[in-house]
Amino acid sequence: MTVQLKAIKRYPVKGMRGIDMSEAQIKAHKMITDDRRFVIATQSSTGQDGVNAWARKRNFLQLVNTPKLTEIGTEYDEATSTLTILRNGRAICKGNLDQAMGRTVIEDFLTAFLKNDIAGSPKIYSVPDVQFGDMEEPYISVLNLASIRDFGERIVQSEIDPMRFRGNLLIDGLAPWKELEWQEGQTVTINDATFRVVHPITRCKATSIDPETAVSDINVPLMLRKGVNHLYMGMYVEATNDAVIKPGDELTIS
Repeated sequence: MTVQLKAIKRYPVKGMRGIDMSEAQIKAHKMITDDRRFVIATQSSTGQDGVNAWARKRNFLQLVNTPKLTEIGTEYDEATSTLTILRNGRAICKGNLDQAMGRTVIEDFLTAFLKNDIAGSPKIYSVPDVQFGDMEEPYISVLNLASIRDFGERIVQSEIDPMRFRGNLLIDGLAPWKELEWQEGQTVTINDATFRVVHPITRCKATSIDPETAVSDINVPLMLRKGVNHLYMGMYVEATNDAVIKPGDELTIS
């Protein structure tokens, strides 16, 4: 059976919705361009010095501590680093996150939007040459859509939105959970891009939040443990060369 790359997603602002990409320029030992480039934090979570280096996700606003972020839609222009905030499909504000004025526009919206959900005023941070993945290493996440379908149909007995797991590369055509048999150091090839298999992704309670309703409705870690006796969904890989990939490209493992 052919294994195919179905979608490419990145999350320019950690904690906000993902953006579908029509193609991605993969660079060796880097995350996808602008993925988790920006973070949202308050002074109470980062201190007076703000954000100056990679830090663990608990320091930032994210779904597990601020589920209301799921209510915000986003668009992102890579060329200008401009983020557009959407509510019910309608653009309500936008700003260039590389400029103080643009960040202020987005921060002012977030301050009003999250006034009953957080303590302090949210600020947007970025650090040159730093991306704020859950791991400090520049890993890219791969999700097997068949595993997510099996988890939903057989274990949860409800449809599961892949957005819960915030993956970068969504693949299909592989048997459910087969990706967990990939061994560290094996090579995943998509078009001309090669990736080194790292390890499975352990899931936390943030995945229990419905990305459409912002309600914690399924205890995903518990259901994984009961249904398949582990806490994994997806695999981390690391890019080992420069190449362009697009949805529809085939994937092989060697």
